[in-house]
Amino acid sequence: MNLLNHTIIHKEDMVWEEGMYENTEMAYLWEDEETGRYAFLVRLYPGASIPFHDHPRREVAFLVEGEVQLNDDIMRKGDFLTAIGDEAHDVYSDKGCVFFIYIDYNMSKFKVTKIAEK
Repeated sequence: MNLLNHTIIHKEDMVWEEGMYENTEMAYLWEDEETGRYAFLVRLYPGASIPFHDHPRREVAFLVEGEVQLNDDIMRKGDFLTAIGDEAHDVYSDKGCVFFIYIDYNMSKFKVTKIAEK
């Protein structure tokens, strides 16, 4: 990856793939192979959910369209979320939604070990 250049992926060129969970899709946009950081879009169709999970590394999310519920919190188009640590949430969208997500560490490529509490 040449860090001196910018990259534009036009909407019509984005490749949507089946997501990890039922009734979801993902479009991978960028990855820094050296650090494991990556950015992608995730689409939840109406009624889709993502099971209860935590965030060993920083996640940054922006709701591009739709509405979604994270535990008892509601996010609507234009809302921002950042999450890290052991505080977990589940994700459910009654109406459907699209998130832009940036992860600062790709857990599928790099082993993560939790630091024991002192």
